[in-house]
Amino acid sequence: MRSFFGTRVHYAWLILIGCCFMQAGGLGAVLDAAGVFFVPVCDSLGFSRSEISLYLTFYFIATVFAMPLVGRWITRFNINRLLSVSFLLVIAAVAAMGFYTEPWQWWVSGIVFGLAGSFIFVMPAPILISNWFHTRKGIALGVAMSFSGIGGAILSPVFTLFIQTFGWREAYLIAAVVMGVLVLPWTLFVFKLRPEDIGMRPYGWTQEDEEDESAAADEFGGIDARQALKTVPFWCMFLFAGLIAYFAGFNSHLPGFAQSVGFSPLVGSSLLTAVMVGNVVEKYIVGFLNDKIGVQFTVNIQLVCVAAGLLGFVFAGDNLVVLYVSAFLFGAQNSLVSVSTPLLVRQLFGGRDYPKIYAYTRIGTGVIGCLGPVTVAGMFDTTGSFIPAFILGVGIAVLAFVTVRVAYLLRKQIACDESNVVPDQVVA
Repeated sequence: MRSFFGTRVHYAWLILIGCCFMQAGGLGAVLDAAGVFFVPVCDSLGFSRSEISLYLTFYFIATVFAMPLVGRWITRFNINRLLSVSFLLVIAAVAAMGFYTEPWQWWVSGIVFGLAGSFIFVMPAPILISNWFHTRKGIALGVAMSFSGIGGAILSPVFTLFIQTFGWREAYLIAAVVMGVLVLPWTLFVFKLRPEDIGMRPYGWTQEDEEDESAAADEFGGIDARQALKTVPFWCMFLFAGLIAYFAGFNSHLPGFAQSVGFSPLVGSSLLTAVMVGNVVEKYIVGFLNDKIGVQFTVNIQLVCVAAGLLGFVFAGDNLVVLYVSAFLFGAQNSLVSVSTPLLVRQLFGGRDYPKIYAYTRIGTGVIGCLGPVTVAGMFDTTGSFIPAFILGVGIAVLAFVTVRVAYLLRKQIACDESNVVPDQVVA
């Protein structure tokens, strides 16, 4: 136990709070709120949208190479030094954007975000929460991951105000300072990899629970990664992970889309905020629906929400209410990536080699997701409208639905007993 504002609390709750700030000041600030800079930078330097947004493509590509290292290095090196150095590189890359004059310089920052940011954006929160919470792991992880959306929702209009008040160059520098204040105190002084490192046990730990959990883990079946890679359902999940990651390419262009149909920059940033609010709310709803109706049907509902949001953008015109509702619905694409994909993979392939199989599907996220920002921008630069990109997005949602359906229809191809496959209605 530790003293915190006069109250005796388990140190695990400090870890959770730190993970929330890390998601908000990391993923939320660097990626979810990045789009508010695109229009002022392009207007100032004469770049096309596709040129500057290409740095997000380089980010996705770099994560493909970084992810195999993250899991090994977090357990091998001091976590405080590793995460702090990684995040210092991230905020240095953000601050440097305030001095850039050529598109390729943004691309270099994108590579830094992918390589160093992989140690901050994706893996640490699940690892820390898994180590520190013996009970309530799901709730804790859901809360932590939702803060990327909360951070994006809050910081998008804040960064817009910085841009309008000080200019985009100074706003990049201020944004870097804000990110450092949000994240570095936790990575430097609070995070500990395991409770045992400071003589503690995870939250909710009892010897009886530990024995029961070990026994349950031994009984849980599945197939190994080598077998999984030979099946059509795996490649369906690989494709699904990439297709839904493509939707992230729309996020950074929504402020520009709003301005292209006659709204102010502040309205554009608030449209992105509506997406982030939808992201947060829908993550909690998805967790509830998964327990009630099963992961496959829940994914179908999410895909319908994404498609409805994109169609809303197509037909909204100057109706601001329809735009905000569409943005809220489109926020479901975030929960598809962070919640539904791991649940689908675990249900289809079991728990025996789940971490490896899930890691392989994330390669699809980088390979296909990297195309999103640049192709959306390219279609706008070619046609002068975002409508073709939104229509393509609806087609991608339909294709994602097909991949999931095919994976479940071909479950028999997975070479394991029925006892090794998680039932449709139950996902731990």
